[in-house]
Amino acid sequence: MKAPGVIYRLGRKPDPWLPPDWASAGPDGTFGNRFDDPDATYRVLYASSQRLGCFVETLARFRIDPTLLTELAQIEGADDYCPLGQVPVEWIEKRIMGLATTDQEYADVCSSEWISRLRSYWQSI
Repeated sequence: MKAPGVIYRLGRKPDPWLPPDWASAGPDGTFGNRFDDPDATYRVLYASSQRLGCFVETLARFRIDPTLLTELAQIEGADDYCPLGQVPVEWIEKRIMGLATTDQEYADVCSSEWISRLRSYWQSI
């Protein structure tokens, strides 16, 4: 697909368009995001044609899973984790919204065409 002209990225300060530093990768070589390269060969920059899309993607890790919430409530003892559904202030303080213009093509990973392409790719490996 052709980009709509303006795209947004919710990234780390001071430059939201810089790829994450490999030093920030987890033990598995990824950054804990759903489109990270499982082989830790390349890094992924998420961008969206809508600001809301940036928040939907980057805040997904903080969403409440109702099943998990029920299971956690059954555990006795003090809560020693970051509460689900709450975004830590430290996380927010490190982020900034970036804006860019482009006429390049991109993968619309939520379109039916791309979902089937991605599914075929993952099934082949």
